[in-house]
Amino acid sequence: MSLKSIISIIFILIFFLSCSKKVNEVSKVKETNMERQMIEAYKEGLKELKRGDALFAAKKFNEAEILFPQSDLAPRSALMAAYSYYSQNYYSDAIAELNRFLKVYPNYRDIAYAEYLLGLCYYEQIVDEKKDLKSIEKSKQIFSSIIKKYPNTDFAIDAEFKLDLIYDVL
Repeated sequence: MSLKSIISIIFILIFFLSCSKKVNEVSKVKETNMERQMIEAYKEGLKELKRGDALFAAKKFNEAEILFPQSDLAPRSALMAAYSYYSQNYYSDAIAELNRFLKVYPNYRDIAYAEYLLGLCYYEQIVDEKKDLKSIEKSKQIFSSIIKKYPNTDFAIDAEFKLDLIYDVL
């Protein structure tokens, strides 16, 4: 036997031995329920909001809404994202979230609260009536609308109080 044939036989034996010992690994995809993921994201958002991390909480609430938009928890998640921004004085982000909420969920049961929170976002931005009238006008418009649409609510009572303060500023 020549050296070339011995090397070929050794190579073939090594090849067969290496192939026979290989264990096939089976990849398993863990299926998760979208609703369960949404609830977990919502709960994590609440936890982060209590800890004071409003930006991460808002991200988690938005994630919950995106995961399962047909759920009853989706509009509440969107509203909580807006509140998260409001609670940490990120008024422009809260306004953007609330405007989107009002367009996407116009028949939601807490629509009065959403409009009230939008009015508060503009109201909190009133600094100087001589420099910026946009916040004053928008909050005045929203609070007047709340009084007309929802006259027998706590939001209307507070909106009247805020309107009196706005008129004092003007």
